[in-house]
Amino acid sequence: MRIAAAVTKTMMKSRAAALAVLLAACAEPSAPDPPLAPIPNSLFAAEAERQWRLPLELLEISGMAISPDGRLFAHDDERAVIYEIDAERGALVKRFALGAPLTGDFEGLAIDRRGVFWMITSDGYLLRFAEGPDGGRVAYETIDTGLRETCEIEGLAPLSAGDSLIIACKQNHDRDMRETIALYRWRPSGEAELWRSIPLGAIEAATGAAAFQPSSIEFDRQTGRTILLSARDAALVELDGERIAAARRLGRIHT
Repeated sequence: MRIAAAVTKTMMKSRAAALAVLLAACAEPSAPDPPLAPIPNSLFAAEAERQWRLPLELLEISGMAISPDGRLFAHDDERAVIYEIDAERGALVKRFALGAPLTGDFEGLAIDRRGVFWMITSDGYLLRFAEGPDGGRVAYETIDTGLRETCEIEGLAPLSAGDSLIIACKQNHDRDMRETIALYRWRPSGEAELWRSIPLGAIEAATGAAAFQPSSIEFDRQTGRTILLSARDAALVELDGERIAAARRLGRIHT
């Protein structure tokens, strides 16, 4: 997911809600948008509380995650470099790399309840590693989820119960799944399996998006909602199980 240099921090009810909006990074629009109407039953306020600009080296953040102790981390799109960000000041705290660093197409970051870091590639390889010191290099383990032939991946989040990770497919390869939003559950003890299946048409109708393609997934810890963002059409949907609880298009401030 290509991310612009400015990030909007939106008023939220929980840290997970904040992270979902941060993942839809923001750029200054050429002309102001009209005020956004409140979205019924949404976790999010209609307008941004504030915004700040990230350093130029973070022009292409591909994923963000919050640690159990409340710190915000992000990763680069093509290099396995992890950044800790002070969201209050919009400043970098530290950075560390996987290997030299490792290069690839990295599409999602998750930190589980034990503080273990997970990053996923677009073709379904998970990288498991521990937090490193500023400027350090850490070892990592590579795990094949077996989803390479199933879909192109662009989202990862830990499920609060147990040790599961939920993987969001941006585009399904199977023709029979082309009109479906597919979320897969992966556990260390087994292979990835289909966890949620939501009709694409229902989400596009609710958001007004012409081509909703998940580019990030997060969970709101207070409500249990699944939050999906689509970068291509700048849209957000909140799911209660497989039911659409709230949906919205994002303004031009989100790119």
